[in-house]
Amino acid sequence: SDVKSIYEIPLILRGQGLGNRVCEKLNIKATAADLDDWKKVVQAQKNPRHTATVAVVGKYVDLEDSYKSLSEALIHAGIHTETRVVIEYIDSEAIELHGTELLKKVDAILVPGGFGSRGIEGKILAAQYARENGIPYLGICLG
Repeated sequence: SDVKSIYEIPLILRGQGLGNRVCEKLNIKATAADLDDWKKVVQAQKNPRHTATVAVVGKYVDLEDSYKSLSEALIHAGIHTETRVVIEYIDSEAIELHGTELLKKVDAILVPGGFGSRGIEGKILAAQYARENGIPYLGICLG
């Protein structure tokens, strides 16, 4: 059956006895894995105590997978802090055209790396907005 989170899969596979079957097939004697810490990870993801919205301000936001490693890192940080991280992808060129109004409802701003001059002014405006409004900012590009 489908699961809501990939982090549940090791617990399900253990419940189905997969580890024991693999050990039997390979003729390995092993003790049961301690998955208590893993269960805490799953619980933290399922039942976050906080919510934070993070703006990812970049040039390639139409293809969210461009920032997949950053998104996953934010989600993992959220799990660690029992926080549901909502990621808002904001095109830096939209900030150039419409101003920083797009950033009004975010709790933090991340500007990922990028190449070339396209969208650079929007990234600079996002950094300035964060600085002037006391919003946590991580500048991987323009840090």
